Amino acid sequence: MNTATAFELVVRTPAGVVQTVLVSAADAAAARLRASQGGASVLACSPRRRAGAMRAARASARSGGRQLDIASLSYELSSLMNAGLSVVESLRTLAAKERSNARREMLLDVVKGVNEGMPLSRALEREPGRYPPLLIATVTASEQTGDLPVALRRYSEHQQSVKALRDKVVGAAIYPMLLLCVGLLVILFLLGVVVPKFAVLIESTRRELPWSSQLMMSWGRLVADHVVAVGACAFAAFALIGAGARHAIRSGGRARWVEAIPFVGPTIRQFRHAQLYRTTGMLVGGGIAAPRALELAASLLGHADQPRLRRAVALIHEGRSISGAMHDAGLADPVASSMLLVAERTGMLAEILERIALFHESALQRSVEMTSRLFEPILMIVIGLVIGVIVVLMYLPIFDLASSLQ
Repeated sequence: MNTATAFELVVRTPAGVVQTVLVSAADAAAARLRASQGGASVLACSPRRRAGAMRAARASARSGGRQLDIASLSYELSSLMNAGLSVVESLRTLAAKERSNARREMLLDVVKGVNEGMPLSRALEREPGRYPPLLIATVTASEQTGDLPVALRRYSEHQQSVKALRDKVVGAAIYPMLLLCVGLLVILFLLGVVVPKFAVLIESTRRELPWSSQLMMSWGRLVADHVVAVGACAFAAFALIGAGARHAIRSGGRARWVEAIPFVGPTIRQFRHAQLYRTTGMLVGGGIAAPRALELAASLLGHADQPRLRRAVALIHEGRSISGAMHDAGLADPVASSMLLVAERTGMLAEILERIALFHESALQRSVEMTSRLFEPILMIVIGLVIGVIVVLMYLPIFDLASSLQ
């Protein structure tokens, strides 16, 4: 008894529309026959990959090495197309130079989709989550205007500028974080190793201690009597902190508790606004309407700003100007509002959005430098005071003991 198999077919309808259909049949020939009964032309036929196989393939792609560098891919694809190669030839060339089988298969899947008659944008979005939505939107717009190499180069330059800005922000935060980690390790070593041993020694003298030293010695006795429990609590605390930091990094700093941190929250918000204006400018320059460009860039903002952006887009659809909508939504400061007014008069919206992004980036760099210069000495003073207090409280009983011996 034959078992029906699901086949995925790419067909061209009598109206000339290329689409993908699913057909259950005993074999590929029967699937082609069923699909062509309505007058459609079958361009490609392949067995449908099961959900488990697709998940395994995606897991294999993730484990086979790092994902594709989309910025470099866009730049190289643009360069090859400018040299005279077609889209398929350029993608095959890039796939041939890849050493990772997983990344090579990702590019060959796109080649297969284009050979089946799909536009490049459709071939890129066929596997959800593999390629960024901004890239797909840029390619979609360029297919309407016919300047795909220019759009790809513009996308690559945009990604490089965002990466450079992100690297500057991360670089400025590395030293304070290292200082904080080292200081915490020293404090934990004093409280978890030195103080417990010192408490046992002082208790043997049976001297009356100041209340502050008694408090610290009580902590030392607690650690000495319950080493396993205190160690487990410390490990759990570090695990929670690590999980929170990992979540914050994966979400791009969009966690609500990150936004509430003084100095850090406003800096991250300014960075996101710079990304918003630069990305919107790139999409508008590629031929995408401003409201749609703003919607595509909404994922770059934090939880608090995303509803504001949706409100701004709704106001634009109602007939409000971009400058007025962005100002009323709280996403444009006086400088950005003034520059958007100029863009509305001159029609140079893409260029003005790029200039607003540059203004935000320069202000962000100054803010990061100021914050790091202010945060580093404050952090050093706080850590020094904590360590100094612990050491003084440990030495007070020694001073008291020495005075009694004299």
